[in-house]
Amino acid sequence: MLTGRQALSNIDGAIAALHRDESGLDSALQAAMADVSRLRAERGKALRELARVKLDELASGRLVAGLDAAERRALDLLQGRQARLARVSEARDQAADKVRAAEARQQTLAAEVEDVLAEVDALRTRTEAALTHNDQVVAARKQFTDAESVAAEALAKAETNAAELAAKRKPYDDDPLFQYLWARGFGTSAYVHSGVTRFLDRMVASFIGYLEVRSNYHMLNEIPLRLAEHAEAQGAMLDIYREALARLQKQELDKAGMAALEGRLAARRARLAEADATLEKERAALATLDTQREQVISGAGDPAYVEAIATIAANDARDDIATLYAEARRTATRADEALVGQIERLDAGTERAEAKVTELQNTAQQLARRRAGIEQTRDRFRRSGYDHPNVEFGNEQVIRDVLGGIVKGAIQGAILWDALRGGYSSHPPQSSPDFGGGFPFPMPGGFGGVASGSDWRDPGSSGSWSPDPDRSSGGGGDDFSTGGRF
Repeated sequence: MLTGRQALSNIDGAIAALHRDESGLDSALQAAMADVSRLRAERGKALRELARVKLDELASGRLVAGLDAAERRALDLLQGRQARLARVSEARDQAADKVRAAEARQQTLAAEVEDVLAEVDALRTRTEAALTHNDQVVAARKQFTDAESVAAEALAKAETNAAELAAKRKPYDDDPLFQYLWARGFGTSAYVHSGVTRFLDRMVASFIGYLEVRSNYHMLNEIPLRLAEHAEAQGAMLDIYREALARLQKQELDKAGMAALEGRLAARRARLAEADATLEKERAALATLDTQREQVISGAGDPAYVEAIATIAANDARDDIATLYAEARRTATRADEALVGQIERLDAGTERAEAKVTELQNTAQQLARRRAGIEQTRDRFRRSGYDHPNVEFGNEQVIRDVLGGIVKGAIQGAILWDALRGGYSSHPPQSSPDFGGGFPFPMPGGFGGVASGSDWRDPGSSGSWSPDPDRSSGGGGDDFSTGGRF
């Protein structure tokens, strides 16, 4: 069994593990990039030496000058990319450390809130049990329960009569002549017409027997209003008795030390809210660096990298280099053969190193996608309020296995939300939710007020709480059911 906080910690741990894997991959990628630069530099040196051996001084000078310029430009661009990756990786590692520190603090403060909540619930439970023998409280509770019965009966009677009388009123409502006279207030002091209009209205009234049935229709309208007013009055009395009972209960709670406990709870909630804000700020900074890193690795949006690739391709395709190769093979000497062999080996080594860079780039992008998938689920988890102190997950091993599978790349990230939702449950406090005027924290089954999803983190919230499955982010509609646990 995992609490909501523990489940969130497991999710954060999986994200941190992928960040560490990405950091290790960055080191390997930087080394592979360095190999490409080194091999290309050695190849350029060998080409210059071959030019000096095979070409005359003038031709050799022209070719070497061109090679040097192209090689320096390409190497500068490649090494610039490597340096950018090193800088963003270092900054990203530092940002990830800040996020982990902020997560640890947030977890510590969330645990402190849970501890004080447990104390609050225990004190409320003890006090509630003790008050079952308090004559004043027992009398106030009886007044409340009696008033509750009367209010319920009055409301039921009002609703029943409203439905019955609406059916009886329907023929009058459907009669246009009756409604015409009723709207004019005919037969009452509100009627103001005279002359021909009054004469014609009297004829209509006589024709339909309006004056004989007007009083009936008036009563059909008035009775539901009076019954509704009575039900509202009984509801107001019920509120008075409820508040009186709650005041007595709260007095006893305060005598038992509840005021001090609620003060501690409020202080810890405020600190937790500050920690949440700090954590979100650090995560936003890390997300920015994640994006920068992905751009450097992929080359997307990096004109310098595009220029480097174009420069290398253009240099390798030059006619004078192809001619130099052909001339070296046609009139081979021992020196020619050694240099051509060296260049061919360097070409093969460069190809392998570039393939390694491509492989590492692909792996880095796969890891980034896995991490992003878990991050999206984590954000949805928090928006849904699944880290509420009274949330539990009964499928602890399933959640751990799914997270492990995603980190290893064996499981798709979308399965994680299904696993979390499948194991979700919540439990109300042990004390009555409305005891003493309500629990001083949003709780499942609470009395008064409604907090949904992540609203429970608001330090000023209290009353009832329910999850928000967040239908807006992926996976289609969530036909979410609490299974009657709330």
